[in-house]
Amino acid sequence: METKYSRRTVLTLGAVALVGTALPGGSKALAATPTPDGAKAGASDAIKTRTASCNCGQLRVTCTGPDPDRVVMCNCYLCQKQTGSVFSVQARFPHEQVKIEGKSTAWVFDGATQVPYRTSHFCPECGSTVYYFRKSDPARTGVRVGAFADKTFPPPMGSGFEEYAHPWAMNVSALPMPLGHHQ
Repeated sequence: METKYSRRTVLTLGAVALVGTALPGGSKALAATPTPDGAKAGASDAIKTRTASCNCGQLRVTCTGPDPDRVVMCNCYLCQKQTGSVFSVQARFPHEQVKIEGKSTAWVFDGATQVPYRTSHFCPECGSTVYYFRKSDPARTGVRVGAFADKTFPPPMGSGFEEYAHPWAMNVSALPMPLGHHQ
């Protein structure tokens, strides 16, 4: 019988590796334990409480439940400008798993033409964007993964608008760094 491993089954400390392969720091990838229905039991099935917040801590989003089933990286220019980075990473959680506390200001993306499909919420005190709602996914709340400040958060499982991506961004460790690579 061939055992199939899901992407979440082989996650260790936010890194992906083939089952049984060595990861940086001497860790090993998790071995999956198939359940009777063929699904894989693992840490991602556990109920977790993770809190995302703005820089000043006034706006908080607490997500309670299993790891999100959708973590995506976006390379579009809107996300680049909103995050001030070369891409954004966000996770979507069912509304019933999300508790939002604090004040937020909504910002509707309005580039050259109105784009009414996403409303982002940021802290009116420090300006950090923490969460958003998407009309195409009305049952879930999107949360910026960086707002969790949690290196154990699962990695993205999808990437969009790659034609806008900075070609050097996905292999930073291979770039020559005159100032060095610091840990």
